[in-house]
Amino acid sequence: MTQGIFWFRRDLRLADHPALERAIQSHDALLLVYVDDDADGIFDASRAWLRRSLGKLAEDIRARGGELHLIAGDPEALIPALALATGAAAVHISALHEPDADARDARIAAALAASGIAMRRAGGRLLTDADAVLTQSSTPFRVFTPFHKTARPTWRHRPREAPATLSGCALPSSLEGARTTIAAPRPRWDSGFWGMWAPGEAAALARLDDLLPRLHAYPDARDVPSVEGTSRLSPHLHFGEINPSRIFDVVQQHGGIGADKYIAEIGWREFAYYVLHHWPSSLNDNFNPKFDAMPWHHDPGQLEAWQYGRTGVPLVDAGMRQLWHEGWMHNRVRMVVASWLTKHMGIDWRQGAAWFMHALVDADLASNTLGWQWVAGTGVDAAPYFRIFNPATQSRRFDPQGAYLRRWLPELRGLGDDAIHAPWERGLRVPGYPVKPIVDLSAGRDAALARLAALAK
Repeated sequence: MTQGIFWFRRDLRLADHPALERAIQSHDALLLVYVDDDADGIFDASRAWLRRSLGKLAEDIRARGGELHLIAGDPEALIPALALATGAAAVHISALHEPDADARDARIAAALAASGIAMRRAGGRLLTDADAVLTQSSTPFRVFTPFHKTARPTWRHRPREAPATLSGCALPSSLEGARTTIAAPRPRWDSGFWGMWAPGEAAALARLDDLLPRLHAYPDARDVPSVEGTSRLSPHLHFGEINPSRIFDVVQQHGGIGADKYIAEIGWREFAYYVLHHWPSSLNDNFNPKFDAMPWHHDPGQLEAWQYGRTGVPLVDAGMRQLWHEGWMHNRVRMVVASWLTKHMGIDWRQGAAWFMHALVDADLASNTLGWQWVAGTGVDAAPYFRIFNPATQSRRFDPQGAYLRRWLPELRGLGDDAIHAPWERGLRVPGYPVKPIVDLSAGRDAALARLAALAK
């Protein structure tokens, strides 16, 4: 009888799971574990999601006769110890495709190999082989469109049903002291999340089903923050509750212009990981080194006003309050609030990216970094720095009746449909809301362009 270990990470599902399928086929008995590691890069809002997602996964495993063991500690110590204590022939994982995680996995694999134990790594989080999709000169793509045209024909989906049964291996007695639970946050600041979200594999599949009847409207509706125009699959993808190949396959079969547009958004997620793979330093460094000399503005008070939706700019404040209440923000609004922080306020994109990682339930390292560098103008295939979103214009264009603003800014509900986008333009004073923006829109734009001009000298 051969014993194996399956180490769940951000692949919290049973269907369409190449690594789990391989593990089941390779062993008679399989110990199923999740290691709660403080250094794993799972931030506050994401941990609230993780707690519920693991609960759903444990239920699904239990229904099949297995048991998911949650243990806490350093995986570099715990995984080799588990393998030795159980006599496992191999440890199976899904690749995470993040620099620090991949380096850690390599160290664990080396430690296991020293004891004659294999580490088996499979895909399942991405559609693209980053080392195989290259330009004609065998260099990595730096622009999304040619990357997507080259990568998309390589994407494949082979449906894999969830296993009917799973073996229920016990945790070795020597590791019982590592057993843990993931506690709910105190105070329960996440309480607003759960009217909107339902973590878990079943909920992810339901989200995908819900998207299909709306795909025809997706190209336009996805930009309107007051309607359910996006898929909201991002946190499910982040935690691996659904395989992106299933989404691609189902949406492609559905067809239509909306399908092509949505698949392009899947492509942006792939591109984010592709960039991270080929340029791992872009996590913390400007992709374009010209911006290393950018004189970013450091003002903790202004940063806090942005974080908590107190800038005096309605669309920015609505987005930041949605983020705090739901752990998520509409993508169009994400671009606006990021542009406001980096351009009008002149604050380093890395500070904005760090706040998003703290507050988002879909705090995806690759996508978050690419998005912030794109808006800031510092990244690969980025919007030019001189492209500066006017939040009042964006608000009037994509939320003309102010429905999104009224939902998240109750103090402004009494204003008219035009005045609500920029109350200061009419000299309106609203109790409990800033009299004017923390940065004047025209002055902030001029200052941003002046900073750019200074870099060119």
